[in-house]
Amino acid sequence: MIPILVQRLGAALVVAWLALTLVFVALRWIPGDAVDATLARGITSEADIAARRDALGLNDPIPRQYFDYLGGVLHGDWGESLVYGQPVTDIIAQNIGPTAALALGALLLGSTLGITLGILAGLSHWPPLRYGAEAAASLALATPVYWTATLAIYLFSVQFDLLPGVGASGARNLVLPVLVLGFHTAGSIAHVTASAVKETAQGDFVRTARAKGLPTPDVLDHILRVGLLPVVAVIALQFGFLLGGTVITETIFARRGLGRVLLRAISDRDYPVIQGVIVLSALAYSLINALADVLYTWIDPRINSHTEGR
Repeated sequence: MIPILVQRLGAALVVAWLALTLVFVALRWIPGDAVDATLARGITSEADIAARRDALGLNDPIPRQYFDYLGGVLHGDWGESLVYGQPVTDIIAQNIGPTAALALGALLLGSTLGITLGILAGLSHWPPLRYGAEAAASLALATPVYWTATLAIYLFSVQFDLLPGVGASGARNLVLPVLVLGFHTAGSIAHVTASAVKETAQGDFVRTARAKGLPTPDVLDHILRVGLLPVVAVIALQFGFLLGGTVITETIFARRGLGRVLLRAISDRDYPVIQGVIVLSALAYSLINALADVLYTWIDPRINSHTEGR
């Protein structure tokens, strides 16, 4: 188990390094930077702008900028915002809490709803219930997040005044964003769950269990224990996406978080902040999936045996 964990964690660090490198190079290909987007708009002289760029190291050769930044990251220094002059780590620390709360709440709701819909779609013998579950899962996948969020604000905030539609001042402000994001997260989980349990239900061990006369709840327990294994990987993937993909939800609901920080940084062409948020998202995504792989192997040791056999 320990060698597998070390291998997965090593792969996660490699993915984070690749993400760092790609975003670094891509940002340098885009014309302009935060100095052009801020100082150059005012009455600052060309000499002041040039001095500011020299002080920030923006006029250094790209390879030197890259290795300086990489060395800083390895020592915990992710640079400073080109716009606000604040350390990137401080900006992330101030905004990661609301994003994590939103992501965890949406993941919990999405997993519960997705697994429930998947089981109903895959195993229910009553057509209306089965088709209803399939329709709900398809709707969650097909509907844009911004449309669902706008509809939720209109219904629950404007029409019925049940929940606040914007802000992040308390737990009540978290309900609508979690409902919207959790609903869309449930779609992919439901489809994978339905496919997995449907395939598992046709297995030989299930037919054997039914032939022995086991009660339906016991047969269902056997199906779910095997059929829900692939869902572990999907849930981990969804959590990674949620941590790095809350931009639309946080913007519509006017919530503080990493999504809005990233959006502002892109607008301002604030290199260090963009790099910091993307690298953090890639690292979190990779580590979560690495832990999910280890958990998957622990739940089903056959996977490890198959891998070693190759």
